Amino acid sequence: MQTVQTDEQLRLWIKKRLGHGVICVELTDDQLDIAIEDAKRFWAAWVGQPKMVLITMTQNSEYPESVIGTDVDCVVEVNFPVSENLTRLFSWAEVEVNPYTWVYSGYGGYSALVQLMQYREMGQRIVSADLDWEWDRATRSLRIAPPPSMWAGGSVGQQIGVVYLSTEVNLAKLSNAEYWLFREYAQCQAMKTLAMIRTKYADKPSATGSFGMDGDSMYANAEAREQELVEKIRQLQSPVGFWSA
Repeated sequence: MQTVQTDEQLRLWIKKRLGHGVICVELTDDQLDIAIEDAKRFWAAWVGQPKMVLITMTQNSEYPESVIGTDVDCVVEVNFPVSENLTRLFSWAEVEVNPYTWVYSGYGGYSALVQLMQYREMGQRIVSADLDWEWDRATRSLRIAPPPSMWAGGSVGQQIGVVYLSTEVNLAKLSNAEYWLFREYAQCQAMKTLAMIRTKYADKPSATGSFGMDGDSMYANAEAREQELVEKIRQLQSPVGFWSA
């Protein structure tokens, strides 16, 4: 069954999970929107949604955030074009050790694949086929060194693929498992807000005597559930790159 993943549907789902339709849920739509926004910010910070754009390399070594996108949190990967120098380096003796003409066939198992990747990494370092890059959080810009104009591979005018994590969370692009975790976390934020409201009415008079509301216990339950979800959500983080620079 296809799940409708919009802010409006999520707001209605949270209200129903909190008892709307049977009991009064003392939350406004604005408060529910804040809970959803808090969940989006948490998701963007700990998981994020990667996007990739192609930018054309110029004479400059610094590319501002506006060149990449309006929703950039941080750049996580830059894919440079492969230099022809790398092919010539391995093929000069007509010996088939060129990692870019040796296609992994599946034989040799995982160790053979790892060895192939290591050869490619070494080749890139030897001929500087891969430039160095860093994301400067202070200036919100991508820096490439050495400058493309000084690179022997002649990279000016070529396109590079920049992968970044977006500050925005598109619910429609979450998988079913991710959406389940996201909306459970958003519900916890709404529960904490509702609990804070109900703690103000801990002792209310009635015809049969005073009665208390469940604000304290609700807040404790929401915090406990939130911690469980945080551990599960953190497991969705993308692993650190296999090769170090």
